[in-house]
Amino acid sequence: MKVEWGSLVRLEYDVLLDSGEQFDSSEASGPLWIRVGDRDALPGLGEKLVGLEEGDERLMGLMPPEAFGEWDPNVVLTMRDVPRAGDPRLEDGMMVRIETQDGVAAFCRVYRIAEDRVALDFNHPIAGQAVTLFVRVLQVVPPVHAGRASTV
Repeated sequence: MKVEWGSLVRLEYDVLLDSGEQFDSSEASGPLWIRVGDRDALPGLGEKLVGLEEGDERLMGLMPPEAFGEWDPNVVLTMRDVPRAGDPRLEDGMMVRIETQDGVAAFCRVYRIAEDRVALDFNHPIAGQAVTLFVRVLQVVPPVHAGRASTV
């Protein structure tokens, strides 16, 4: 069965940085499900899957807008660092989970700016970087069976 717009596709994958370093893989995180045409996850990937069939393998490059987005300085928040007893000391590059008063949680990367200030970067860890993906199509669910009508 061929991948078309609106298909739900299950993939094995490896995400490689330009340095050759592996950033993520289905071996580490499990297979990826993607609905072709949705822009929520790796917006450039869906169109590159169209026409592939179960069992097909491809090596493809994605530029930052097609992958994890451009690095955006508007999603870096600078705040006063107020250490609390029992909390680990914040360090540059550390990933932390932040929770708002409403209970919404997000992960960010810490960048210390000064003794009493810290910058929290809410960009994806590899935003602004081109990536190379190796994908293997494991399963294709056609648009009608995937819960949505196909849109062309």
